[in-house]
Amino acid sequence: MSNEENLTKLKKTSILMNFIKKNQGQWDHQQWLELCETIKDKGYDPIDLDQVGLILEEKKKKFLEG
Repeated sequence: MSNEENLTKLKKTSILMNFIKKNQGQWDHQQWLELCETIKDKGYDPIDLDQVGLILEEKKKKFLEG
């Protein structure tokens, strides 16, 4: 799969929202690195982690707005 396909596929999963909920919308760099590894371990590779970060921030904003 391509980077774009993996990003699209990842957006449709609950992986990012579960991460946000588990961490109450706050995480440190180590937790971010662990999330990146989890994403790759689940087969979403290649993937642009900068884009994953942007998607994560969008979902976090919605989560915090409640």
